[in-house]
Amino acid sequence: MTPCRPPIRRNPVLIIFAKAPVAGRVKTRLARGLGVARATMWYRRALAQTIARAKKSRVPFRVALRQPSGDLGRRMGLVAKAAKGPSIIIGCDIPELSVSILREAADAVRRFDFVIGPALDGGYYLVGLKSPAHAFRLYEHVRWSGEFALADTLKNVPRHWRVYCLPMLRDVDVVDDLNPHSVITRACG
Repeated sequence: MTPCRPPIRRNPVLIIFAKAPVAGRVKTRLARGLGVARATMWYRRALAQTIARAKKSRVPFRVALRQPSGDLGRRMGLVAKAAKGPSIIIGCDIPELSVSILREAADAVRRFDFVIGPALDGGYYLVGLKSPAHAFRLYEHVRWSGEFALADTLKNVPRHWRVYCLPMLRDVDVVDDLNPHSVITRACG
């Protein structure tokens, strides 16, 4: 008799990728210009808003505070693999993230192999996978925390995958990101 495997989940799970909101351990680049206390307070508020939006979206979600070790790509790959089905990973530093975008992402990840939410700084605020099969391959040789993260990740997407691009939003990494008018808009390729 062969052992039974648990069924693969068909509905996506939304994973809020977050760090415990401890002063000096979150938003360190933002803290350089804002101060540690204010940056931590901003992060706590942003995390609470992200959780509230996730609840309103009615997409099943969980907060990933305890993350495996390694770089961002390895951590996201392990979290996606553990989801055992369609998953959407988001950060919690996206002021314009809306309930409708979360619902759009959940719908898209059912129909497309890869869903991406590009950020104005060349990175991304959301990544969705219909299947975790290539979760680690996507993040190989990605230059994180810079203008090439999105482009590097897209190079790793298998050619036969169908890709869905969400609206471009800004994420907050440094003080200038707090002012939406200070960011230069990049085209979504």
